[in-house]
Amino acid sequence: MDIKLPTHPVWGRAIGLRRNGAPIYLIQGGSGEGEPPADGGQGNDATTGEPGTTSGETEPPADSTELGEGGKNALTAERAARKAAEKARREAEAKLKAIEDANKTEEQRREERMRELEKDAAKATRYEAANAAGLPLSMAGRLVGDTLEELVADAEALKAELAGVKPAETPPAPPIPKPDRRQGGGQNNATGGSMAAGRDEYRARKQQKAK
Repeated sequence: MDIKLPTHPVWGRAIGLRRNGAPIYLIQGGSGEGEPPADGGQGNDATTGEPGTTSGETEPPADSTELGEGGKNALTAERAARKAAEKARREAEAKLKAIEDANKTEEQRREERMRELEKDAAKATRYEAANAAGLPLSMAGRLVGDTLEELVADAEALKAELAGVKPAETPPAPPIPKPDRRQGGGQNNATGGSMAAGRDEYRARKQQKAK
């Protein structure tokens, strides 16, 4: 008659039955011949897997549902530790990125400050050139040049141009009209009579000499 051998969830199908009917399983690391246990094969050891036996039965669980309370706690702790490690890694990456951004911003600020200093230095150089050439400082912004010598030369040229431009002259006042001697009497008539009398006297003397 065919005997139906039981199947264990961990060890697999039994390879036989003992005299008392307990199944015999092939366990990794064993001899493979199903040697009876030290208690004389009474079927109350961990390898018999006999249903209903409780003495010393310690079957390992097949999956997480059979881990027991301690195994479940260990698995939960492991998952929590993994999540904590992942969170710490993300936080570290975020901090590193923040530091890089902060350094980049500081570098940009340093560059802006350098540009401002260069601009101030160029302005001071223009003032120096204008002062050296005797040009008003208010016109220093018009100077062009890369060096102090070039700026001084430009300031002198600008000063010469300004000196050559004459200021606008004030228009002269209109002349005061002189009185017309030919109009009116008085002195004008007296002067005219004297001239006529002189001419008449000159003619009379000339006629007398001719006689």
